[in-house]
Amino acid sequence: MLFTEICEKEVVNVINGKAIGNVVDLEIEPNSGRIFFIYVQQIEGLLSIFNKPEKLKIPWNQIVKIGVDVIIVNFPFRKVDDGDEFAEDVQY
Repeated sequence: MLFTEICEKEVVNVINGKAIGNVVDLEIEPNSGRIFFIYVQQIEGLLSIFNKPEKLKIPWNQIVKIGVDVIIVNFPFRKVDDGDEFAEDVQY
């Protein structure tokens, strides 16, 4: 699979079924060529007019399945009063 093909796929979180965004970059270990992380540009929402959407760094081992149209990830988050907040203390 080509990098450009990965970037065309939407990333969906299996935990809540929500679309996160699209892959914009990869972090690769230079000696082994192993992919460590995917970087996902979050989908722009109403507040993105005022704030630049964040890139999420998702470990490669959190990918559940790469399908025809989507990449399904198991990316932990915790629920807070003002929406979903992604967990900062996840063990990779």
